[in-house]
Amino acid sequence: MIPKRGSFLPIAIPDISEEEIFEVLDCLRSGWISVGPKVKQFETEFARYHGTRHAIAVTSCTTALFLVAKVLGVKAGDYVVVPAITWPSTANIVEQLGATPLFVDVDRHTMNVQPDDAEHLLKRYGSRVRCIIPVHMSGLPVDIAAFDELSRRYGVPILYDAAHAVFSEYDEKRVGVYGDAACFSFYAIKNITTGDGGVITTNDDALAEQIRLWSYHGMDRDAWKRYSKEGASPHVQSIVPGYKFNMTDLNAALGLAQMRRADGLLAKRNELVEHYNELLSKVDSIERPVFQTARGRWGNHVYVIKLLDEDVNRDRLMQILREYNIGTNIHFHPVHKHYYYRNKYPDVTLPVSEWLGDRIVTLPLCTRHTEADIEYVVGALTEILEQRLAHVSGAS
Repeated sequence: MIPKRGSFLPIAIPDISEEEIFEVLDCLRSGWISVGPKVKQFETEFARYHGTRHAIAVTSCTTALFLVAKVLGVKAGDYVVVPAITWPSTANIVEQLGATPLFVDVDRHTMNVQPDDAEHLLKRYGSRVRCIIPVHMSGLPVDIAAFDELSRRYGVPILYDAAHAVFSEYDEKRVGVYGDAACFSFYAIKNITTGDGGVITTNDDALAEQIRLWSYHGMDRDAWKRYSKEGASPHVQSIVPGYKFNMTDLNAALGLAQMRRADGLLAKRNELVEHYNELLSKVDSIERPVFQTARGRWGNHVYVIKLLDEDVNRDRLMQILREYNIGTNIHFHPVHKHYYYRNKYPDVTLPVSEWLGDRIVTLPLCTRHTEADIEYVVGALTEILEQRLAHVSGAS
């Protein structure tokens, strides 16, 4: 029996240094704590990082997805292709706009939606499909070239859910450059955090203009432009009935410091992932996550294993790991099996996603963890499996 650790090891915690504290204090002392100069600077630096003309900072990846889908014209009567393995907001924003999510299965190994499956729905529903939202699951890029080809051939916009993919690359370009737009998350435990928040990247000038308009009350000038010396005019009006989805300078201050540390944060995640991969290579009953394809790399937001031994009760395993003071999670429950969706769309059956929903476990991974933490997790997991503590048939 391995000695159980005395303190709880969470699945992830924010990596906050003195740089972030300095930036936030600078913001507090400046007098600008809502949308202001730090938001503008963060948008500029994020656009440069992903090589795009535009980056629009908002309150979350969810509001980012909603805004883009709204501006792309998703409305009642439309269909939107959504993978079943994702956070519910990918589908929720479709429902909020009055449209219908067309749930599609994913590849068992990458957990990413496949272009051929999306095309099947395009052929079936034709022009009623208003948008496709592929998700870079765990930050592993989908087959972007194939999705972009679908977009050209069928004339359907592609909105990439890049909530996990701030560091990710495809064909040696960061993923924000692809599709009509990409939406990123800066939730507390994401690879880069702003406390909470999101960013939309796009190279489409007209789309960016409309997103900005709808993101801030439908006004053509934000607070910084109205009240700063550069703007000096409060006389603005709503052009459209917009929303209040802007990021604040307090959030952007965190993001600016995190962006400066991006290379180090990525390197640490890569090291921990490689350590997990090496240790778990000896455990035959577990499938390790895919973190690289021929054209995509750096999908390292979460470490999701698959339990290949059908006799292992996944939920029991997670409970026992908690007894070892190890936090776990599930990324994700199939969205079409959530209460709302299974009642509204009871006939949807997606066998791979449903299998994954019962067999995946997310292990601790963040830049505050150490290799010793990873070794403890693998040691506890191996012990539980070898002693059959989570097996349906019981201990041997």
